[in-house]
Amino acid sequence: MNRSPFKEGVKAALPIVLGYLPVGLTFGMLARQVGLTSSEVALMSLFVYAGASQFLAIEMISRGMAGLSIILATFFINLRHLLMSSNLSLYFKNTRFLILGLLSAQLTDESYAVAISKLPEIENRPPYLFGLQVTSQLAWIGGSVAGTFVSSLAKGTEWGFPFALPALFICLLVLQIKSLRHLWVMVMAGIFSLFFKWALPGNWYILVTALLASGIGILIETARRGQ
Repeated sequence: MNRSPFKEGVKAALPIVLGYLPVGLTFGMLARQVGLTSSEVALMSLFVYAGASQFLAIEMISRGMAGLSIILATFFINLRHLLMSSNLSLYFKNTRFLILGLLSAQLTDESYAVAISKLPEIENRPPYLFGLQVTSQLAWIGGSVAGTFVSSLAKGTEWGFPFALPALFICLLVLQIKSLRHLWVMVMAGIFSLFFKWALPGNWYILVTALLASGIGILIETARRGQ
């Protein structure tokens, strides 16, 4: 019996959902505390849909910074999505441009990590990736809106909520380490990240580290196949 690609994608999103709900809850609580309404939080999670950028945005809002500054900060933080979407597009060569645009708009670090670890399942199967991504985004929206209703019950720094997102990244990273060369790339990426975070202003270290680590990974893989 053929399984529905969309349902397979929904099932693959479960680890992301479990991570997004508490992180979204924290975001909603903090956003409500700086004056955003539940509707505004829902719209931000729908149209911006970028955890790090949304947390930064509410911090900038709380400091009274201009809207243009917030938009520019969000743009630069999310430049890494250009790399991720370009990479995934290689596996959807027969997909229409509009569908690619929709899939790219829903792409996050976590959905990319899951997708790239399941390339045989996603290749030329847009419904699979859509199921993965839309389920993840619904969890993020639901968690963030729920957070606005419980914001008066606790501070965002309690109950270990802030660690939920790093913990999710760690889990997804561990799932992708399937050989010694993967481990080496991970270690080098960590070293690059720490160095460039110290050496460069803002969040440029994310983009530079991604480019360097990806390049090293390609070189290692090319050398391995050439043996």
